Amino acid sequence: MRTIEISTDVFAKIWAQRIEGEESENQILQRLLGVQEAHAGNLESKRQKIPSPEPRILWRDDVRQALKALGGVAPLRDIYAEVRKQRLLAGRSLPLNTDAIIRRELEYNSSDATAFTGSRDWFQAVEGIGGGKWALREEVGE
Repeated sequence: MRTIEISTDVFAKIWAQRIEGEESENQILQRLLGVQEAHAGNLESKRQKIPSPEPRILWRDDVRQALKALGGVAPLRDIYAEVRKQRLLAGRSLPLNTDAIIRRELEYNSSDATAFTGSRDWFQAVEGIGGGKWALREEVGE
C-alpha cells in the first residue's frame, strides 16, 4: 500500500463524501472512483500477508481510550495530548490534522452533535458543542 500526502482541505472533502459504513479514506475513494471489489480483494489479500501486531484500531477507539485514561471527562487539549501519546506509544500515525480527526470522531460519535452518525453514542459535549469539554457517555449495562 502506498502513502500519499494531501492537504487538510482535500482530506475534509474526502470525508464529506463519506457514507455510513465507510471507515477509511480508501473505502470512500474506492466507491467514488468505481474501483471494483476484485481489486479491493487483491489489495486486502496483500495486506493480510503482513502480520499485524494488533487488531485494527480506529480513531474513535483511540479517542474513547484517551477519555477513559483521563477519568472519563476532559478538555479538548488534554484529549488531544492523550490520543497523541497513545498513538505514538502504539506506533500509529499522527497526521498534521490529528486535532481535526479527534474532533471529528467526538462529533461523529455523539448525539449532541449535528455530525452524529447515529451508530455509536459514546461521547457527550459537557458544555455543549464548542464548549471544549467532552466526557464519556454512560452506557446501558455498565
